[in-house]
Order: sequence, then C-alpha cells, then structure tokens
Amino acid sequence: MKKSKKKNKKKNQNYVKNNATQGAQSSAPYTGGISFNSVQVIYQRNMQALQQHYPDLARRVSTTHVTNYRIVPSSSGGIPNLYIPANNAFYYDQAGPVQDVQAQLEALKLKNTRLAVFLGLGLGYQTLHFAQNMAKEQNTNYLLVIEKDLEIFKAALKSTNLVPLLENPRANFMVALPEESLYVEIRNYLAENSRFMLLKATKPVYHLSALKLHKDYYLNALKQLRESGAHQLLHFGNDPHDSLIGVENMLENLNEIIFNPGINLLFNKFQGKPGIVVATGPSLNKNKHLLKGLEDKALIISVDASLKILLKMGVKPHLVTSLERVPAVVKLIEGINKEEVEDIYLAACPVVRNEVYQAYPGPRIIVYRNFDHFKWLGIDRGILNIQLSAGNMAFKVAQALGCDPIILIGQDLAFSKDGYTHAKGTALGEKQDNVYKIKTLNIMGNDGQPILTTETWYSFLKAYELDVAGYNGTCINSTEGGAYIQGTKIMPFQEAIEQYIKDTFDPLSCIKNSIASFTTAEAERDFLNVKELIEKTSADMESVIDNCKQGLQLYEHYKEELFGLLADPGKNTPLKEKIHKVHAQMLQPKYNCIKQYHQTFQLFFMHILQSFNIKFEMEMLAVPEKHDDKDIATADILIRHKEWYSVVADLARICLDALQKAKESLEEKVPAQVSC
Repeated sequence: MKKSKKKNKKKNQNYVKNNATQGAQSSAPYTGGISFNSVQVIYQRNMQALQQHYPDLARRVSTTHVTNYRIVPSSSGGIPNLYIPANNAFYYDQAGPVQDVQAQLEALKLKNTRLAVFLGLGLGYQTLHFAQNMAKEQNTNYLLVIEKDLEIFKAALKSTNLVPLLENPRANFMVALPEESLYVEIRNYLAENSRFMLLKATKPVYHLSALKLHKDYYLNALKQLRESGAHQLLHFGNDPHDSLIGVENMLENLNEIIFNPGINLLFNKFQGKPGIVVATGPSLNKNKHLLKGLEDKALIISVDASLKILLKMGVKPHLVTSLERVPAVVKLIEGINKEEVEDIYLAACPVVRNEVYQAYPGPRIIVYRNFDHFKWLGIDRGILNIQLSAGNMAFKVAQALGCDPIILIGQDLAFSKDGYTHAKGTALGEKQDNVYKIKTLNIMGNDGQPILTTETWYSFLKAYELDVAGYNGTCINSTEGGAYIQGTKIMPFQEAIEQYIKDTFDPLSCIKNSIASFTTAEAERDFLNVKELIEKTSADMESVIDNCKQGLQLYEHYKEELFGLLADPGKNTPLKEKIHKVHAQMLQPKYNCIKQYHQTFQLFFMHILQSFNIKFEMEMLAVPEKHDDKDIATADILIRHKEWYSVVADLARICLDALQKAKESLEEKVPAQVSC
C-alpha cells in the first residue's frame, strides 16, 4: 500500500482511464469524491454481467456495503484509487496508479504465464492491463482472480469497467471464499477443461498492496493451488504401467462385467434413506457393535477390508466396495463361506484382479469408475466419479443410490492415539508396516486437536472433501476419532442412530427387486459386441504403432538440424526459416493417432497413457519459458517428441498383446447359450 502523499505526474497510457470512472467530482461523500452518475453507470453494467455469469456472487455483492474503503480520485487525472482509512494508505501510488501497476508487473518478470493467478483484484487495473497488453505475449490461456475481500471487489465494480473480464470465458473469479473452501474450488477449477495441464506454466500475479492487506490468505491460496494440483495429477496416476494393470484386469474381468448387473439399476432407489459407510480405521473398534439390528433400517456399505470384521460380529452389510488393483485385496475376501455372503453384493470396480471375483462366493454388482476405457466397452453398468480409496467409493455409491444422510464410521484417515493403523480383526493387521513407511503430517482431528496422518491418507481426506462438497444431503462423521473431513457433521454414532435411523424398509429386497430387470439376453448381445470391439481396437492399435514409427523416422531425418539449431540459437539456419513447416510435419503422426483413431486412442488407450502424456504435455507447455526465441522453443519441443513416439509405441504393443489375450479368454469362456 502507498502511504498518502501528493505527487504530480502526467498520465501514462489510457487503458485504466478508459475503463475507470471519469470526470471526478467532489460531491458525493460516500465515494470519496467520484461522481455519483459515473459510479452508478459502471456499477450497473458490471452487475448485469456479474448476475449473468456469477449469479451467486452477484447476490452476495448486492447485500455488501463498502465501509472499510473509499474510492477517491488519484492526483493523476482523477483515475480512481482505493483509500484504506484504517492504514491511512492508498492501494495504488496516488501520483500514478497506471505507472504503479506497470512497474509492479514488470518487477514480477513474468514469462510464459499460461495460467495467470491474480492474488487480489484491487480496482482491477492490474488484471485489465495484463489481459489487454500482456496475455498474448505470455501465451496466456486462462486468468484466475482470487480476491479475499468482498468490499474491495464491490469497490472495483463501482469504479472500473470489468465487463470484458466478467464476460470472458477464459477469466474466472473466486471472491471472498472461506479459506476452508479454497481447496475444493481450486481443485474443481483445475479439473475443468484440464487446466491442471498448465500447472508448470502457472504464475502468481499480484500487487504488493494485496499481500500487505491479506498476505496469509493469499499464501494459503497458493498452498491450496499446489495441493489441489498435486492431487489432481495423482487422480490420473503416476505410472503408465500401473494404469496398464487396471486395463489388463478389466479385460480379464470382461465376463464378470458382461454377465452381472450394474450399479446403474440402483441409482436413486434409496432416495432419502439413511446409508452407513463402514471403513476400517482403528476407531471402528469403538462403535461397530452399534451396527447390529440396523440391517433393515439403513443401507450398510462396507469397504472390502471391513467385511470379515462385520461377518465375525454377525452383521451383514448389503454392499461391499473394492477398488484396489493389488494382490493383497484377495486376502480381504478369501476364505469366506458362500452362506455368509449369499445376500451381500460385491460392488467392485472391475479393475480389481480377477482373483478377487474368483475368491468371492457371493453375488456381484458392477461399478465403473469414471475411466474412459469403461466408456470404450459400450456396456452401461453405471459410472461414478470415484476418487482414490474404497471408502471414497462407498460414499459415492451411497450418494448415487440417493442415501440421505450418509453416516461414516471407521473413516479415521489417521493413526489412532496409540499408533494403530486399522481396526482389530483386519485381514492385513492392525499395524500395517507399509503405512509406517509413508511420510506423515499433522492435521486437525474430529476432536479439534492435531492428529497424525500420512500423505496417502491425506489425499484420501481431500478426495472426501470434494465428494462431500458435491453432495446435496447431510454427511455425518460418526468415526469417533480420526481426521476431520471438511463439510461433515460430527456426531457420535449412537446419537446419529437415534436421530436418523428409525424406520424399517428392507434394503436387501430393494436391491434384489431393482436388479431383477437385468436379463441374460442383454448380456449375450454385449458379449458379441465386445468381441467385435476387440478386433476393431486391435486393428486401430496397429495403426497407432505405425504412426509412431513414422514419427520416429521423421525425428531421425531432422534431428541433426534440430540439435544444431538448439546448440547455436543465433545461427540463421535453413531449418529456422522452415521450423513451423517441420513442426507440422513431425507432429502429424501424433495428430493422426489422436484424431483418426479417436475412440480407440481416447477411450481405450488414453487411460494407460495419461500419466505419461499429462506430464509430457505439461513439460511441453513449459518449454517456451526456457528460451527467448520461439523458434528455438519449437525445435526443443520437436526433439522431445522422440520420447512421446517411443513410449506410445511401446505401450501400444503391450495393449495389443492384452487385447489378443482378452479375445482368447472370451472365446474360452463363451457361455453355451451364446452363438458365435
């Protein structure tokens, strides 16, 4: 902030003056000297745009009064400035707001700012100047404005024409959000239009006055940006070979998918009925006994690790969720008698190992995670936006089925006070060695005190925050220990039972009646369609491999010139003069893979490729920051595409083998009633 003082400088440029109130007068005291008419006109236009594009924010603005700030004319031609009476200071340099904004932007030394995150709006001058004069040069795709103070935002609406920003689909405003809401809002923002791909070319843009006013808030916003970005990337995996396991498992589970009903048959069948999600945190020991007698009064959904604990107590959940692709999941299921689970449905995502299905003697319901390879199949079984754990999955199942409230027990997501990782009776043990090897951190517990968690559990917790934020019902956390999940209502399980679980409604009969519409004839048609799909996909994958070979051949043809250009950027080589033509030629095989074989490449193959592809494309977006010459940056990008063609070709060959095995397996397991 600039301390109040008088200076005389000439105006520089017109970009602020053209967007701010003009002809400052000394009449209306509530604006500190800006004319009533000019304020009203600009405010009305801004509010019209705000109501159209940010209706909730417009409602909040309309009930807000600017009492802590005053809009005053600067000494440089009356361009509005923001005066802060509490500090006797101005937001911008009173002698020249325009020059002040320009100087502060220059001091940031921005380069290749694909996503510009504005920490504070002020009166909007910095954001307007960036959008009008710097965005093209910075290769900017999106602007995100985070303003902590609703009064400052309203002052900006009263003094500056923000309509071009408010109406711009590439600009977004997050205004006066509670700090606890920042993670969810930013995470959702990054997920939309795959903006997280720009993270390596994301820069904070700020005026020092914003940091002086609300430094802690904006530093926390940056922290949430980093965390939400990291978790968004984690959602897509970090190893293509790990993703490959999930697709290979899906192909091995084709018979399970085809000949079992889907969770979509149960959507909204439990509208307004209570649901209980039973996880396996150590606090489950405290209240698991209260589940007895609730089987006819609530839909009980257990994670796979809790199933044996409940069966030992004589409690039968209605659904059991399973998500992990690792062999250890089999231990959670094996050894159970058919009679114990004849009315318990394994609601697994078919990326689990086929051995899990073989080990489970009870009925199944198929639950898809929101992965494109399930869309590739063309067999509708119901897709849910499942996050990272079987607990997250159980919550999303309860939500999709219409449960309200959803009550959580055993969802600790933290160590117990005495260092246990899981509840007693867990198949893999109460103190699981692999958990202690993970980096730890302290977070707030359900009792308001710090509690120790791991980075993995913390990512599950943040995923829960997303899930709860998108749930319209009441989520009650009756874990009676563990980490606090933002958005949940803390309540002892006994109290939750007394308040919410009263009526009998027979959940098991509801499930059986709902899935009765699943027919064998439908499954037989799906079986034949999948066989044809595998043949078509195999042919497409061979074409993808051929295109990658072409890309590698083009790389070999141009690599000497490309490396020469990179080694001597100042040299005016023939390649430099035709670099854009070479760029189009070398990347054409890549575009062929993506566009000509879209269904195969995007729906089947991309899930496997995405962890590599996301990181690769993020690196490519960041390359221009390393070079002053755009042509040199282009050459660098082309050189790096050797890796893209090599990795894609290798993964495509592995997928081709997996498809062939799936075809052979289908033919071996073809039911007698299906005619080939």
